Amino acid sequence: MLALPAVGCSAAVPLVTVEKLLAQCDAFKGKRVQVAGYLGQCAGYECGLAVDQAHWAGFVSAFNNAHAHQSEAKRAEAWSRVSALWPVGVGGDQAFDRKAAPFQRSYVVISGTIAKDSCDGQGGTDRSYGINPTDIRAWKKSEGAPANSK
Repeated sequence: MLALPAVGCSAAVPLVTVEKLLAQCDAFKGKRVQVAGYLGQCAGYECGLAVDQAHWAGFVSAFNNAHAHQSEAKRAEAWSRVSALWPVGVGGDQAFDRKAAPFQRSYVVISGTIAKDSCDGQGGTDRSYGINPTDIRAWKKSEGAPANSK
C-alpha cells in the first residue's frame, strides 16, 4: 500500500494594518493575522500596537490626562479621547516581551490570533489582548510601512 503525504492548502495569513483591523473587527475575531502598526511600550502590564506614532503619542497623552487631578467633566472628556485612540492590546508573556524589546517605538508586524470577543482588548484588565502574539518583526517599506520607519 502506497502512503502519500497530505499536502495542506491553507490560506496565507493576511497582513492587515491596525486601522483595517479595527474598522473590520468582526471579520478578524478568532482568526490568525499579521497586524502592522506602531509598537509603543511593550513590557509588564502594557503592550500596545497603534495606527502610527502620532496615535501612540496621542493615546499616551490622553491616558495621562485622564489620570490627572481635574474636574469630573474634564476627566470624562479625557477618557473619551483615550477610548478613541486605544491601541490594539498585545497579549504575551515575558518571553514575548524580550522578543519585542528591540522593536519598541518602531513600526512592526505582529503575527498571532485575534481575540474572539475584542480586536483591541479594551475593557479588560491589564494587558488584555486584541491579539495573542506568536511572533514580531519589523514592518518593511515594501509592505507599506511609513517612510519614517526604521
